[in-house]
Amino acid sequence: MIVGDSIAYGRCDPEGGWAGQFATAHIAADEHAHRVLNLAVPGNTLADVSEQTPALLPPRHPDTIVVAAGINDSAVPLAASDTGLDGLRDITGPLDALLATARRHHARLVVPGPLRLDESCTGDFEGLRFTAARALELRAALRTRGAEHHVDHLDLWEPLRDRPEPSVDGLHPGTEGHKELYRYLSTHHC
Repeated sequence: MIVGDSIAYGRCDPEGGWAGQFATAHIAADEHAHRVLNLAVPGNTLADVSEQTPALLPPRHPDTIVVAAGINDSAVPLAASDTGLDGLRDITGPLDALLATARRHHARLVVPGPLRLDESCTGDFEGLRFTAARALELRAALRTRGAEHHVDHLDLWEPLRDRPEPSVDGLHPGTEGHKELYRYLSTHHC
């Protein structure tokens, strides 16, 4: 089961993004035993995902939960009145809740991300500003939390490093970027 944000959802790729490619290959390997459910919602934060996921698990019984979210937590609101909002302040709470939920349901937790972003192209993105510095802070936090709690973290920064062409808007990969992410994830046993 994949939960997450617009990148996991496959935004900017008519083929369903890396998750769609992963689902196609995984199901084709054993159609009777394999299934992939992409329940990602554009705009989701880790807090949103940790709140939504517990209700999604009982009827689906996944053996693996891929939590592909967090970049929205790194965004900084552009409006001066929203400057007190900072999703990076406590991403450990939602991550710990997701880990506890996965363990209760005997599922493996995999946390990929974040992607390299091109700050020069993101600008005002629906009232938010995304920066490489904050994305790197998120990357470090996900890696550290994963190591502390034996959660698989897949670093997605490297596959798109120094490759601006796969990004549509500086944040969302296009078809080629999603293909590169799928290639990377499929070689790292996601």
